[in-house]
Amino acid sequence: METIEIKTLIDITNSGVARHKLGLDKEHSQYKNWVTLLQCIGLRAIIEYDQNPQVESIDVKSMGFGTKYKGKHNVWTFRFTTDRSTSYEDETGKLGLLINDLHQVPVIEKLEETINISKAVFELRDSGWCNTLISSVDIDPRNTNV
Repeated sequence: METIEIKTLIDITNSGVARHKLGLDKEHSQYKNWVTLLQCIGLRAIIEYDQNPQVESIDVKSMGFGTKYKGKHNVWTFRFTTDRSTSYEDETGKLGLLINDLHQVPVIEKLEETINISKAVFELRDSGWCNTLISSVDIDPRNTNV
């Protein structure tokens, strides 16, 4: 089964705060970004995942994000598998449809991001402002730390 990895500079923390609660505005907004991501990737496939998105502070210089982003930033990584290996395939490649589905979808900003967002969207195409990367990764099933 193919594993797809999304790396984003947008806060997609699964806070679990599905309803607005007094004093938990940030957590509710994080959850809304998380659900937005899940809905977009679930448009064409049934997905499975074992872990919520993980966040770490990383130097993003050579990762493929937009050229406007330099230095260390919070990067959320989410990995999942799909029920079909061709779920997101189009004439541009294996993940073309997923990129189209997620590109320019609105998000809530000013949560735990460490970037200045030019537009509050998942940006996958702008070479300067790209804040989300999607790739297919090979995971060794014997490695339980992934």
